[in-house]
Amino acid sequence: MSDSNRLRVSLVKETTFGTTPSSPAMQVLQVTGQSMRDRVGYQQSNIINDDRNVEELVRLSKSAAGQLPFELMFSPTTEALELLLGGTMCSAETAVATGDSGSTTGSSKVVTVDVGGSSNADVDVGDIVHLSGSNAGYYKVTAKTSTTITVEADANLASDSGITVTRAARRVNGTVEDSFTIEVARLDLGKAQIFTGCVVNTLDLTVADEAIVTGTFTFEAANSTFQDSDLGTDQFIASATYTDATDHPVLDSLSVPEIRSAGSSFPAKQITLNINNNVVARTELGKLGAQSMRQGEFNVTGSFDAYFEDFTEMQSYADNTTGAIWFALIDANDRGYTFSLPTVKFSDAGADVTGSNTDTMVSVTYQATLNDTEDCTTRMQRWA
Repeated sequence: MSDSNRLRVSLVKETTFGTTPSSPAMQVLQVTGQSMRDRVGYQQSNIINDDRNVEELVRLSKSAAGQLPFELMFSPTTEALELLLGGTMCSAETAVATGDSGSTTGSSKVVTVDVGGSSNADVDVGDIVHLSGSNAGYYKVTAKTSTTITVEADANLASDSGITVTRAARRVNGTVEDSFTIEVARLDLGKAQIFTGCVVNTLDLTVADEAIVTGTFTFEAANSTFQDSDLGTDQFIASATYTDATDHPVLDSLSVPEIRSAGSSFPAKQITLNINNNVVARTELGKLGAQSMRQGEFNVTGSFDAYFEDFTEMQSYADNTTGAIWFALIDANDRGYTFSLPTVKFSDAGADVTGSNTDTMVSVTYQATLNDTEDCTTRMQRWA
């Protein structure tokens, strides 16, 4: 018998699809469960037997797939969660950049600053930046010159000087094809199933009021093998080492310093973000299992619920108006993530009333598409 509390899930990035690196440095992923499993395809023979028996079930395919649910927290560059977020975005990360001695006049949303020390070359329109000082907070950059940046804000910025402007490390969705080896170990039994050629297909993220921020990665995988004996101390891949994730606070509903739609903050109760890479296994005659994975369209959808105050969202839906959504998830140590969708259209919006003694909520579903100015559909930044 096996105990769920003795589960360990770890992973390593592959350099060759479907091949576990030699002496892999496995990174342990903090999960809330797992459903990784083999996926075998059969076809029943159509031979007609005069005794009515089925002749045979013929195996035609073998692959693997499954889900890894988690609670979102900050993850350093080399750790498992960050590797999978990178695999979701299909892109490399651009390092953090800062600018010191910034100033504001009190009559605009403009900050005079040089981020990166080269005429603001290290900050782009669409980036989320953090300002220190009397305007401390997170802002989206809407314009820039070689000496200034303009940010999205509900009111003009207060006059201040000595401001530090930080642009967190960022990724925008791309075409990098990362694959992973994922080990699902049952430490109490001394056994593990090892999945190779794992590619992140979807990420589903939920931020709800009075709740922990949760997510689920869904994978397509090429193959799996079973390791029925311990090769060392809780070691199931030859010469593997295992590194636990660094402890960081779990992000929750109080970790949201900013959430904005169409340029304005709004009183949200819940927001979801769903990324789908539309991954499909490529198979070949004479070979069992996926030989590679095809990335399809990068589709981003989601929903949010907010207190109903006016017809803004419903009018945008009816008028086919393009908007934008971004939100920040920051822990008590000022670490976390921002997610920005610069071009969004609502696919449904309504303010149903379902009974007495309830708040009226506006419920919206949305889809994000390519923003020509920012040249991306999604921008994810990691605040360290």
